[in-house]
Formats: sequence, C-alpha cells, structure tokens
Amino acid sequence: MENNVPREKWLYPDRGMKKWLGWILSDHSAYMEEASISERPVQPKLEQSQEIISDILEDAWQNAKIVAVHVGTPYDERLLPDIEGAVIGHWDDQVYLQLKTGEMKSINAAEIRNVQLLNPDRWWALA
Repeated sequence: MENNVPREKWLYPDRGMKKWLGWILSDHSAYMEEASISERPVQPKLEQSQEIISDILEDAWQNAKIVAVHVGTPYDERLLPDIEGAVIGHWDDQVYLQLKTGEMKSINAAEIRNVQLLNPDRWWALA
C-alpha cells in the first residue's frame, strides 16, 4: 500500500517513501524466514496406537505436564513439526493445548500420530 501525498502538502522536503522500503523489506524477510522454519517438513515419528496416545494425553492433562504432539494422517506427504503445549482439555474428538505463546490450539484426535511428554524446564526455556 502506498500513500501518495501531493508535494504542496508536504511538511518538509523529502525524497519520498523509498527510504522506508529497506526497513519494511527486512521485517518481511525475517517473517518469511520464521515461516519457512515453522513449515519445514520433518521425519515422521513412529505411529502410536490410540490407546497409548490417549493414556499419555490423560496423564499430561491430570498432572499438568507438557507434551509434544506429532500430527498427520497416513495420506499426508509432508508432516509439520510437533505442536508443543500443555493439555488443557478435550471435547468429542478435539484435544485442546495451550501453547507457550498463550494461545489455544485444538487438534483432531484422529490426526495425532505420536505424543511424547516433554521436560517442562526445556519447554518453558524456549524463546
């Protein structure tokens, strides 16, 4: 989006908006780098049975533990990185996690391939 103001309304002589493009471009580059890291495909983890997944999630929910959830269906060509967070509840086929950013994420239980308990010190230390 570009804001073109007529020269007669300028408060001081200026070369234009070009001086800001480098700053905007650097923010955009940082965002794109972060997005590419978060969307990088990972090696699939060993698929666990629904009983094991359910037991681990229930233990994490009852004892306020942190889990890493590996999500994907057998038909996915690329799997995304684990979703790390605290289990805060479940309803029907949805499992709800609270991420370290404070936001809540719902995950379809049928799409969970693997669940692992994490060391809470390591999880909270991530910046």
